[in-house]
Amino acid sequence: MQLSKNFSLRELTKSQTAIRKGIKNDPDQEQLMNLVALTVKILQPCRDQFGSININSGLRVLELNRAIGSGDKSQHTKGQAADFEAGVSNSELAKWISKNRCFDQLILEYPGPDPRDGWVHCSYNRMGNRMQILTAIKERGKTVYKKGLLK
Repeated sequence: MQLSKNFSLRELTKSQTAIRKGIKNDPDQEQLMNLVALTVKILQPCRDQFGSININSGLRVLELNRAIGSGDKSQHTKGQAADFEAGVSNSELAKWISKNRCFDQLILEYPGPDPRDGWVHCSYNRMGNRMQILTAIKERGKTVYKKGLLK
C-alpha cells in the first residue's frame, strides 16, 4: 500500500525487532491516517528535496515500543513520528525541516563530529502542531533534550 508518491506502508512499519520477537506491527485505522499525514506533510517533501530518505523507525505498536524500551507516550505508537536520515548531514536535514515544514516535534538526535552521526526524529499531528525543536545529546550517560538545533 502506498502512503504517498514514494513511501509505502511497509517502509513505515518494518522493524527487525518486531520480526525477531514475532510482534505484528500493523496499523489500526487511526494510525494509518496519521502515517499518511506524516508521509505527505513531512517525509515526501524531504524525499523531494534531498532524494533518498532512509526510515530507521516509523510506526511502533505499543508492544513493539515497549520491547525496545521506549515510553508509552511516544508518537511512534500513534503513527505520528518517524526517525530517518537523508543523503545530507542530519543537521542540514533538521534545519531544512525547521524552515520549510509544519511539524509537531523535530529532534536532532545525537549529532556528533561526523555529519552522519545520529538521526532526525520528526512528528506531525493532524490535530495541531507545536513546532517544538530539540536536540538530544548524552550528558553523563543520560539523554538530555536541549531547545533548538545544536551542533
